[in-house]
Amino acid sequence: MRSAKDDSTTRARIRDAAILLIGQKGFAATSARAVAAEAGVSAGLVIHHFGGMRQLKTACDDFIITEVARRKTGMSEGDVTASLNEWYSDLDAYQPWLNYLSRLFTDDSDAGAELFDRIVTMTAGMLEDGVSSQQMRPSTDAHARALLLVTHSLGTLILQSHIARSLDTARFSLESLSRMGNAALEIYTDGLYVDSGVLNASRDAASVAHQHQAEKGQGSGPTL
Repeated sequence: MRSAKDDSTTRARIRDAAILLIGQKGFAATSARAVAAEAGVSAGLVIHHFGGMRQLKTACDDFIITEVARRKTGMSEGDVTASLNEWYSDLDAYQPWLNYLSRLFTDDSDAGAELFDRIVTMTAGMLEDGVSSQQMRPSTDAHARALLLVTHSLGTLILQSHIARSLDTARFSLESLSRMGNAALEIYTDGLYVDSGVLNASRDAASVAHQHQAEKGQGSGPTL
């Protein structure tokens, strides 16, 4: 008879196999049989533990989001060095996760859309916590800021081949990830512009454009 520990280990092996294969082939092209072969178990055991590929993908999403959140929580609570050391100490182990995320977000699938929305919600919550703890400044549009940070991070993830080529490094290498991360944190911490002139001009232009749209809408009714 298998113990609870054996079941947990089998589930983890199946989950990790699914993350690896989905990252390589995409969700639609990954079957329960292929996952089973990669994990060294029967296809029936995949169904036994997860019920189907959709449920297995959800388990993969949950696992990656939980791990990312745990590391970001460590950073937000002040243990930044330890959290970064954990990330950087074994990048090879995390590469299947990065491939998985990159593949889902470039597949333009329902699976990628669901995960994207979950990450935006998670990021918005972290930013809200950061504002509450006075580690971050508040935003005039908290949702858009969370969305911007997510798309920035995912852009760095999806464009890794171009980033690596430009930096003359390997994909997902310590050098490429640390250099891009430090550049982003420099902008987030110190800002880019020396004053608010460009921001004010952008807000004013948007306000005028919205006003013109509203006026057009009011005057676009039927004429007799």
